[in-house]
Amino acid sequence: MKKIICILITCMLLCALAVPVMAAPEEPVITMEPQSPTWTNYGVAIYTVKAEGTNLTATWYMDWLGKTYTISDLGGEQQDWEGFAGETYGPRQPEANTFTYVFEGIEMDLDGAYIWCVLEDGHYSLTSQKTRVSVRDTALPPTILQIPAQITVAQGEEAQIRCVAQAPGETQLSFLWYETDTGKLEDIRAVNRGTETSDYLILDTATPGTRYYVCKVDTSEGGIAYSSVVSVTVTEKTQEPTQEPTQEPTQEPTQEPTQAPAPTEPFQQGNAQPQPEPQGMSWWVLVLAGLGAAGVGMGLTLLVLRKKLRS
Repeated sequence: MKKIICILITCMLLCALAVPVMAAPEEPVITMEPQSPTWTNYGVAIYTVKAEGTNLTATWYMDWLGKTYTISDLGGEQQDWEGFAGETYGPRQPEANTFTYVFEGIEMDLDGAYIWCVLEDGHYSLTSQKTRVSVRDTALPPTILQIPAQITVAQGEEAQIRCVAQAPGETQLSFLWYETDTGKLEDIRAVNRGTETSDYLILDTATPGTRYYVCKVDTSEGGIAYSSVVSVTVTEKTQEPTQEPTQEPTQEPTQEPTQAPAPTEPFQQGNAQPQPEPQGMSWWVLVLAGLGAAGVGMGLTLLVLRKKLRS
């Protein structure tokens, strides 16, 4: 009986080894942070976060007048900020991995608040940038459709940031690029003394380190939108080892041998050249081997049981 139990345990272990290991899920990445337009009083304000990942959910938060609110949770009693959020408001998901929060009729009382979201997939948690809520009695702001969340580039390589924006109506757009040492929108200063006015910025990658940039988009009617802070990391370029030029060996004049060369010995097994070792077996070979071993174990178990029954 002990032999039967040992054989069964061995078969179970072999079957377990034959099952391929599931790969760990990849960590999600935020590809677009929430932007910072200046909304008109009683206008429609939309904040958007985009990401790459699977099974993502978003929870939105807001800091207002010294308190933090979970603005995704609209159940229960009405919270103080809701009186200035408009007729309808709340989180939306217009498409996969795109998450928005909409205020349809935002009021000036929310000016100065900060809004952000936390993304989760059951394994990882990502927090977006906090963007300042700005509400003024001004023209409609432009919409920033696309700008990268972060960029990583090797030292000396060419790279740029492009800001894709859309104007409301027939207004014209203008651009101005800023940088900030702290990564905060409040600490921005114009790049190259305000001469960078294209919809893209060519990056300075001469020095390793991390720098932060912001694009301001204006309309011809006075609408304003600041982009999220774009983090640019320049990695240090590794120096490749230099090789010294090879010199051709000088040939000395050959001399005739004084003795005849010894006859070549026949090839012997002891003088065989080492053969390359076989490569590691693929996973499917291991799976088949495990299943085969499990089958042999089960066969041995049946033989032992049959002998026991006959005896």
